[in-house]
Amino acid sequence: MAQPRISAYLPPDIDPTKAALAFGRRALPKLNEELQSPELLTQQRALMALCDLVHDPEKVYEAIALGFLDSLKALLVHEDRTVRQKTTEALSVMALHSIG
Repeated sequence: MAQPRISAYLPPDIDPTKAALAFGRRALPKLNEELQSPELLTQQRALMALCDLVHDPEKVYEAIALGFLDSLKALLVHEDRTVRQKTTEALSVMALHSIG
């Protein structure tokens, strides 16, 4: 008789650096909450998603209105190098837009 086996590895088609995003008006507020999370992986995923979203000027405007600058400013002194790097990247892309 066959017995099920549970693997300790993630499926090959799942990228752990990508976060599941909310849709519509809830996307950026959810990311802002995740940036303030105490879990490192949650912060990293939120920053990866934010770096993808801020290439759109409308998202930059919405992010600034929601107070992302304060959240990102706090992450600039984070102990994790990846968090600091992605925070700097997000701020840089935001600053390149005329709104930023």
